[in-house]
Amino acid sequence: MDKVLIAEDDLALQRFLQIRLQKYKDKFAVIFADNGEEAIRILKQTYISLLVTDIGMPKVDGMALLSYMNNKHPHIPCIVMTANATPELEQKLSNDNIFCFFKKPFQLEKFVQSILHALELDIPDGALKGISVASFLQMIQLEQKTCLIEVHPPGMEKGLFYFYEGIPQNAFYGELRGEEAALKIIAIDKAEIRFMNLPSKQIARQINRELIALIMEAMRRKDKSDG
Repeated sequence: MDKVLIAEDDLALQRFLQIRLQKYKDKFAVIFADNGEEAIRILKQTYISLLVTDIGMPKVDGMALLSYMNNKHPHIPCIVMTANATPELEQKLSNDNIFCFFKKPFQLEKFVQSILHALELDIPDGALKGISVASFLQMIQLEQKTCLIEVHPPGMEKGLFYFYEGIPQNAFYGELRGEEAALKIIAIDKAEIRFMNLPSKQIARQINRELIALIMEAMRRKDKSDG
């Protein structure tokens, strides 16, 4: 079942959400953290499908928590809620991996709908199976994600594909690197796709073509091979 982590230091709001979200217990489980520090501890121990965080919290605030998410869990969508919304804050958050932004007080119905929508985009158990690789990569581009994904077609070798802010940067498949590896991976019809932790050292860029150009070339080669 999907798990939603809510980082909020207001215990009264915690209790309110705990009670009101009970009716959705068949759709997702809720875990509460009193601050960003506790949230990070939970994230290290439990697979989370969605993070909901306040901004102003003790110990580790929401901005620091979002920075941690961007570095360690870029595939997990985040919803932000704050009582101190400013145009500057909204502008800053619009550049991060934020799925939705709520100013307190907010309408619970809209809040819940945002949670359900975000969970529809999530990857159960951290992996997607039997999906077209090209379609999934287009989703990565659309959401402008920074991520490293592992592509494992049944009975075949695994490949790795790295994106930065939705732009393909590098790929690895067997002895192939860069665009040639990317073309091999894109041509895979069905595969298990899993997000990997980003390495501490930045991955060098070896892909210069746009994703759509890579997809078109991969499909052209595949059609020629099948023909």
